[in-house]
Amino acid sequence: MTKVTLLLQGGVSEIGGNKFLVNDLKNSIKFYLDFGKNFNISRKYYEFPFTYPENITELISIGAVPADHNLYTRFSKEDFKKGININDERDAGVDAVFVSHAHLDHYGHISLLNRRIPIYIGDCALNIINASNSLIYYRTSPELVYDYLRFITFRTRKTINLQKGNGEINVKPIHVDHSIPGAYGFIIHTSAGTIAYTGDFRKHGPQKDMTEDFIRELEKEEIKALLIEGTHIHYSSSLSEKDVFNKILEVVEATRNKLVIIDFSRSDLDRFRTVFNVAKKTNRSLVIDAKRYTILKAILNSEGIRASDIDLDSPNILILDEGKKRLSEGEKKVFNEISENKIIKFNEMKKDPEAFIFTVVFGGIREIKALKPPQGSIFILSSSEPVNEEREISFDKLLNWLEHFGIASYHIHSSGHATPLDIRELIERGDPQIIIPIHTERPKLFRNFIGTRNVKGWFLPSGGEAKLDLS
Repeated sequence: MTKVTLLLQGGVSEIGGNKFLVNDLKNSIKFYLDFGKNFNISRKYYEFPFTYPENITELISIGAVPADHNLYTRFSKEDFKKGININDERDAGVDAVFVSHAHLDHYGHISLLNRRIPIYIGDCALNIINASNSLIYYRTSPELVYDYLRFITFRTRKTINLQKGNGEINVKPIHVDHSIPGAYGFIIHTSAGTIAYTGDFRKHGPQKDMTEDFIRELEKEEIKALLIEGTHIHYSSSLSEKDVFNKILEVVEATRNKLVIIDFSRSDLDRFRTVFNVAKKTNRSLVIDAKRYTILKAILNSEGIRASDIDLDSPNILILDEGKKRLSEGEKKVFNEISENKIIKFNEMKKDPEAFIFTVVFGGIREIKALKPPQGSIFILSSSEPVNEEREISFDKLLNWLEHFGIASYHIHSSGHATPLDIRELIERGDPQIIIPIHTERPKLFRNFIGTRNVKGWFLPSGGEAKLDLS
């Protein structure tokens, strides 16, 4: 008799869009591990801000989300404002969603969910999501409406008990190191055995001890099935964050009398620390925008974050006033709170470019055009490679503008994803019965690299929706 099934509805033979439905039929409990946005489908049908999803039915029709209408809210933000209660939603048929971390390819479609579904999430991840939402000026799509979602926060090793009638499932979140703080893997005890999900992880980052904690927990268990990410199973950089610091420092020190522009994610606290320390060592001011300030502040105010060395009030950190006519609520709050001497404008940076390191995201084409950096300046791409799930710009267009202004570029980055050897180590120490490679475009390479010796089984779906019976 079937006890537990695992339905993979995203993150299969692709990077991102993770949606994994665990259905424990014996306990009558169903829940999702992540409910992320699929960037491949999004790019295929939309070009924000010109085209965007208009409703949930449309997203179902193009295969962006599972075709189960009960999963999704049937009410708008305006409906809830009129006094509709979340209990007026229909039965969702799903008992919970567990979010591993605050990257859109893991949480980006929770905004669509039936408001009766509890969403379990780490404190830091929720703070990042709330901060990001405060920075949205114009909410044109249901993907951007997070109002009235039912969030429940957790901390590492604090077991969550899902109960329904006489049935019960235990889910234990364990922190892992990733390129965003507040990332977790999960160990799930079901009626058919223990399932483990790594989320996104690495062992070469500054907080690698957290990933080690997760692996040690795996070693204590008899793992029936392991969902493990393999983003960089085919290619991986060997740089550590210390290497990134040394290489960026070398470039900045050699960039005399010119501006340094650096592109990295607003939520990457480790990279911010690196660039902040480079700025201090080279006597440059670090210029960030109000959006980065908002997200960083949310991270630093989260429980369990190790960042006593980062002070956003430092005189080395300046906030850019881009002169925008319209600001989000989050941006307005920043400029109302900070002092005038913390604000800098493009004209001031133009006068003394060698005094600054200027941070951008997604290439910063708009900012670079407004700033018109002096010839001989340097652009450092210190985030994901140009072609992957986290970058939605045309890299060729960025290179054209850098060429136009006479700006040379470097790529200096330490990935947020595990190296092939670290993936193999986790598998060997966790010793799962079944290995399920997810969040990778090369599952066959994953299997061939790991090998079949001492591995009892593999589940390698070729794409789309795939179902595994774990009984």
